Amino acid sequence: MASYVDNSFRQAVMMNPAERTQQDLEIVYSYLHGMEALSNLREHQLRIMCETVRYERHEANEVLYYPDDVGSCWYILLSGSVFIKESMFLPRSSFGKRSAGSLRRGCECIVLEPSEMIVVDYMDENEEYFQRQASHRQSRRRFRKINQKGERQTIIDTVDPYPTGKPPIARGYHT
Repeated sequence: MASYVDNSFRQAVMMNPAERTQQDLEIVYSYLHGMEALSNLREHQLRIMCETVRYERHEANEVLYYPDDVGSCWYILLSGSVFIKESMFLPRSSFGKRSAGSLRRGCECIVLEPSEMIVVDYMDENEEYFQRQASHRQSRRRFRKINQKGERQTIIDTVDPYPTGKPPIARGYHT
């Protein structure tokens, strides 16, 4: 198996996620940030993912999962290849995500050759990293409005971080 995975990334992602240093997290973030499979994620979502992803290596002809398995994670292939439902997946592909409304896999995945992959565990049954948390909300919307008196107002739509359990700070209106 030819592996084109950066060694510093491999070492960082192979560590127990709880033991990763800030430098390890930056290495993982830098690598994942450049992956097209994750390009739809915002920075804070990707940073949260960096804290939990893990590394797995599987041998050829291994069944990674079966149709009735509960999908507790999904994968990003780093090297090698896998076969799922008449399709072959190659490095940098993501696969094994849940289908809408189902926790079960629905098909099997066979490892075709020795393969390295990142495992992304779902945070809970409802999904994941992809829900925007209140502490990470930040809007950059800024626009002008003419009020009822005919005056111009600059409206900045912001939600500042606030401690859990406390109401959000009101939106500001500036003239």
